[in-house]
Amino acid sequence: MLIDPERQARTLAALAASPHDVLICDSATEVLLLTGYWPVMGASIAVLSVDGALKVIVPEDEVELASRTSCAEIIPYQPAGLDTLNNPLQMLKEPLRSVMKALQAPKAKVGMQLENGVQPSSYAVSYQFRASLLELLRELQPQSHFASCDELLEQVKAVKTPRELGLIQKSCDVAAAGFNVAQSSIHPGMHETEIAAAIQGAFETTTQAEGLERSYGYFFCMSGPNSAKAAAAYARTRRRVVEEGDLVMIHANTCADGYWTDLTRTYTAGRPSQKQNDIRIAIDAARAAGLSAIHPRATGHEVDRAARDVMKSHGFGSEFKHAAGHGVGFAAANPNGRPRIHPLSPDVLEAGMTFNLEPAAYFEGYGGMRHCNVIAVTSDGAKVMTDF
Repeated sequence: MLIDPERQARTLAALAASPHDVLICDSATEVLLLTGYWPVMGASIAVLSVDGALKVIVPEDEVELASRTSCAEIIPYQPAGLDTLNNPLQMLKEPLRSVMKALQAPKAKVGMQLENGVQPSSYAVSYQFRASLLELLRELQPQSHFASCDELLEQVKAVKTPRELGLIQKSCDVAAAGFNVAQSSIHPGMHETEIAAAIQGAFETTTQAEGLERSYGYFFCMSGPNSAKAAAAYARTRRRVVEEGDLVMIHANTCADGYWTDLTRTYTAGRPSQKQNDIRIAIDAARAAGLSAIHPRATGHEVDRAARDVMKSHGFGSEFKHAAGHGVGFAAANPNGRPRIHPLSPDVLEAGMTFNLEPAAYFEGYGGMRHCNVIAVTSDGAKVMTDF
């Protein structure tokens, strides 16, 4: 499953139009973007030059996986061993020297990831080179100029290729296996942890994941007053016992070979109250308004306003406590991911962009309700990739 020619062409065109001669990326997501390979331990380095040369330095025990997914020239190295206590960066010195020498550009303008950012988890732990990689490159290329390429990378990641859209859709389809059992898994008297485990188990065992190298997923359950706390930046399953009439929010982030979803559905344990029905009606209407506002050339703030105005008209404006969405695909939750669906967002939508749309209402001490879908912008408007 090699990187598609369209991704290669787009990235090279963006590099050619930038002030950089070379891109050197060490985060798993950007290595995936440039090479098609999603590193496991985060100790890989991708190098792309403006003439199209593409190389990826990979730990030896990841070479087999990388060779099945990457179109880059793979250069193996051994980050650690019994004969040394050196760290991976020290072991990278010679492979990186060889790569830079092959480029024959001692005075190259090098773009690197130098700003703060968000990275999805590719494993339980991930190696971080931080400023030490820049120091090593300055040692190897003393005449080169190093500058941030973070903004360039965010722009390149914003519009997905058909192949990338297919993998995001695959991730959505696998996630559906968990949500398909959510309603039947929620009962008064159960712990949030039990509900989350039942849904997680359905996700882990679905045949929808066949054909993927790596399928990950995280399902969270938040009930009653805990669901009101879901307006925060992260989800958290607790040991709380679900009570009759509680709102029960299920949030998930899943990935297929490095391409992510961001999903939420909210259920009621038992018969919904009139208040809960009113909230759901408002959220459904806000979702419909947001979807209607999505089309190429619309802005992120216009989509946010469409959903937010409906929540206000139903009397829930102050309870809609976060932006209406953010870019999704190369990460599950990146507030800087394009396009930002935010009251102040100037981002202009283009066909191929993917993001979440998540109208919601949160009531401290009572509960919260959110309906979050993954959306793809098409030439005609919006495609809901999570229509379940």
